[in-house]
Amino acid sequence: MVYDMLIPSIPFIGGYLLTYSLYKLNLIKRAVHINIWNMIIGLAFLISGIGGFILLILLEMGFKSPLNQQLLYWHVELGVSMVLISVFHFHTYWKSARKIFISQKRRSNHKA
Repeated sequence: MVYDMLIPSIPFIGGYLLTYSLYKLNLIKRAVHINIWNMIIGLAFLISGIGGFILLILLEMGFKSPLNQQLLYWHVELGVSMVLISVFHFHTYWKSARKIFISQKRRSNHKA
């Protein structure tokens, strides 16, 4: 089975650039931008997780059908989308994530 990387990526990249631009232009608040992408990552995780769980049950029961291939395809496509959304999420929370990964001493030396 061939998986597409570009086709599911384009709407997510375009959507992120749109909401990020709206936020930077002060047309929407940062919280709205973040909430939109938190909802999208939650939905992608939920759909992909449910699909993966159904695939696991079907595999354990030895049930083979054309549905298995379609479900596997969309499970992988949503996984690719979640990787992109995770990159966006990391971009959004980079400043607060730095506090976890970089010690306070290094941060204050870096600013000077």
